[in-house]
Formats: sequence, structure tokens, C-alpha cells
Amino acid sequence: MKLSVLFKRIQHAVIQMPELEEEMEIRGITCNSQKAEEDSLFVCIQGSRADGHDYIEEACNLGASCILIEKLVSGGRMLKFPENVAVVLVKDTREALAGISRIWFGSPADKLKVIGVTGTKGKSTVAVMIREMLESLGQKCGLIGTIGHNLGNEVVTSQNTTPDAFTIQSYFAKMVEAGCHYAVMEVSSQGIKQHRIDGIWFEIAVFTNFGEDHIGPGEHASLGEYRYYKSCLFEQCRIGIGNLDDAQCSYMFQRKCCTKYGFTCREEEGQERGFRNSHVLTAEKISFLMEGGELKTVFYADDRKYELALPGKFNVYNALAALQTVSCLGFEREEAGDVLKHLVVRGRMERVDAGENILCYIDYAHNAMSLAKVLKMLRIYEPERILLVFGCGGNRAGSRRSGMGRVAGELANLTIITSDNPRWEEPAKIMADVEEGIKETSGAYRMIQDREEAVFFAVEMARQGDILLIAGKGHENYQEIQGVRYPMDDRELVRKAVRLAAQKRQKKEQTECTQTLL
Repeated sequence: MKLSVLFKRIQHAVIQMPELEEEMEIRGITCNSQKAEEDSLFVCIQGSRADGHDYIEEACNLGASCILIEKLVSGGRMLKFPENVAVVLVKDTREALAGISRIWFGSPADKLKVIGVTGTKGKSTVAVMIREMLESLGQKCGLIGTIGHNLGNEVVTSQNTTPDAFTIQSYFAKMVEAGCHYAVMEVSSQGIKQHRIDGIWFEIAVFTNFGEDHIGPGEHASLGEYRYYKSCLFEQCRIGIGNLDDAQCSYMFQRKCCTKYGFTCREEEGQERGFRNSHVLTAEKISFLMEGGELKTVFYADDRKYELALPGKFNVYNALAALQTVSCLGFEREEAGDVLKHLVVRGRMERVDAGENILCYIDYAHNAMSLAKVLKMLRIYEPERILLVFGCGGNRAGSRRSGMGRVAGELANLTIITSDNPRWEEPAKIMADVEEGIKETSGAYRMIQDREEAVFFAVEMARQGDILLIAGKGHENYQEIQGVRYPMDDRELVRKAVRLAAQKRQKKEQTECTQTLL
């Protein structure tokens, strides 16, 4: 594609051009200097850990013929460029990348009905629910989210909740090629702040809930900023769907022009909150059941009964969000809701078979708010005990660690504090921060740094009637240490622990039997 075509609608300044701008042909676009190729455009992105402007030489050595920058000085020195490359300056390279990417792929989002889901918690579950409902109705739907990206004919591992703008557009293009008519995507506040969804018009945008999270270096400067960017999604959608029971719902839709729909578990007048009653879906007669050794949820909406394979009231909210979405797309809620009976979302209150004596769930809860919700929900089912295994990620806001420790101490019968994704921090230091919080309670706990060993200890301790919760990593199948992702899956850890515990019991029984015979 001609360079002049890429920048036709983007404000820019040409700093250096070895040949006429309209004659330069670009054959690839990348933000990763190591992936630069012959005649490619290298976009310099300034991140929290690395600055693309520092890798211009590497990109040029690999064949990049054009460099997109947002500054001329980096690290106190003037940037230097080889004479044979074009250099284009823009105000914000992330913003420019979004515009360039749309042009490069031919605006594929315009050929889809795109549904965006934002909120502190529940994004993944709601997104999966919406996709599964649409698929059950014979509508091919793509998915972009934390758990993974389904592009219609291809499933891709996820690195970010909301990928960079170029990747998003490339995924939309593949969905269109695969025959998708719909695309549902999780939209993070970081994704909005960093212009990753610029230029995408959403048929529907969904707000799940709001809580304190993602505040700190490399994330958001304040809770106010975090909330503001979440609300921006509703400036670029036709229909907005919100959780009326969340205190921040009115803020999200304040001065927004989208048509507003809501959902609630309270029987209150929607008009009082700026929503027409006919636009509100209400859940009633919510029941929490334990059947066949599994936790289930039942509720009614519009006099129709819905059964959920997922436990807890927060999953009722998630189901309402998904049901309201498919209804706004013109489909019958009752027919779409049938998939809820058997729907399982990877790493989101996912049941793992751990033997007849253990009811074990794996969940992504990785802050105090989400952990408290899950533990309080499990209490409703009246287990004998709740055993909890969790850790906290490194290089994230330290305040969440002691908070999670306090929640664990207050709501779990026994907590095993272990390692999560320490990233560039020392696991022992992270665990000590968690311990500070749990010490403020009377809750029993153990410190076991090795996650595999921690899971084995919990499995061995579990008795019939207990619920074991492995929290923090959810869908992840790795553990990140010092920049390296090592294979680790909580599901496999549980299964291995169950086998080892069974072998240990069998060996003990054989020894006792032998001693008795002697």
C-alpha cells in the first residue's frame, strides 16, 4: 500500500523522505522492532517498560523503510535516522496506528456488528456468554478477549484483554473472511486510553460493574481516570447496556447519546435512573442450589426460568447482560438462554474434577473485590469449610496484596498463600505483603511458595463437604518469572495433586495392612 494512502486522513509531518511520498510502497506494519521486514513501517510506541524510539536502528537494519515517531528527542538525545528511510512525525503514534490499521485492512469492523463489553469484573464471562448465545442461534460470531481470541476459523492465544489497534483490525479482517456477522470483544480501560479501539463503531456496548483496580504505574493514575476511560466506550456505540445496580452506572451513561438499556436484580423503577422500564431486564426468584455435587443458580426474568451452570449472583448479572444484548440484537432471550444450562467459562468459576470428596473451582479473582465476591458467594452454598489457594501478581499495585489477605482471612477457613505471576519481583516479598493483611484477621493460613506444592497441600487437607478455591490465575496456563513464561496450569496441578494424594493414601493403607498382618 502507498505511504500516501496510509496517511491520507492522519495529521502528520514528513521529517525525512528519500523519495516522493506517493511513490513509497509499504508492505508491512509493526510495533515490534524485531519483526520489522523489508519495506515495512515501524511504529514507535512508548510503553511503561520500553520505548520504541530506542529501537529505530534495529528496525532499520531489518529492512524498515519508514519510521513513525511522536518525538524527535528521546533519552536526552536527538533521534538519528538512516538516510534511506522515510520519517513521519505525529502527535500520538498509538492514535495514528489505529487510523493506519483501519486503512490497511479496509475497515473490517464496518462489515461486522461489534459488541464491546467493559467493566472491572465479568467482561470475559459476559463476552463468552454473548458469543455462545449467538452461535446457538446460528449466527457466526468472533471473540476478542482475555481467555483467547476466536476468529471464526482460528483460535489465537491471548496476551492482552484488548490487543493493540493493528492486531484488533487484523482479527476483524479474519472474522470477516471466515464469514462472521458479529464480533464481541472485551474492552479494557487501558485499551481505550491507548487508542486501541479508535474508529470502531460498536453496535452495542455493555457495562458490567465498577471497582477499584488497575491503579498504579503503567496503568491508571487514579480511580477517577480509570472510571473516565471506561465511560468513553459509550460515546462510540448505538446501544448502551448497563448494570443498574452498580453505583457508577449513571456516570457511565451521563451525557451519552446512545439508546440506553439496563439490567437489575432489584425490583425498582428504571425511570428513576434514566432508563425506560421497557428497557430494563429484571432477575427475580434467584435460587442457589447444590445438585449432584455441583453448584448451580436459577432465576426468572420476564416470567421465564433460566438455569445457570455457573454459581453465584454475580453470574446472574453476567447472564442478564448477555440476555439483554441478544435481545437488543433482535433475538429471543428464552431461546438464547438455553445455552446457560451447560455453559462453562475457562478460569471463571470453572469446576475441576478433583474426586468425590472435593468440590474444586478455579477462578481468575485477583483483587480484593473479586475475591470477596467469590468467597461470599461460596458461603451461600453452606460448605463445611472453604479452602483457598492464591497469590498476587508482581509489578502491580501493591495495595491489592494486603487487601486480598484481609479478605481471605475473614472469609476462608484455611488460606494457603503461594506464588502467582511474580514477574520481576521476588515471590517471598509479594507473599509477605499478603501476609500483612491476613495477620489483621484471625484466619488460619500457611505460606507455601511453590504453587504446585501449595495445591497438593490443599487437596490433601480437603474433606468431604469442603469447597476448594484456586484463585488468581484462572484461564492462564503459565507462570511468569523474570520475563519468562513457564508452563503451569492450575487444572493440571489439581489433577496431579489428586493422583498423588490417592497414591499416598493407598501406600499408607498398604503399610498399615502389612503392619497389622505382622
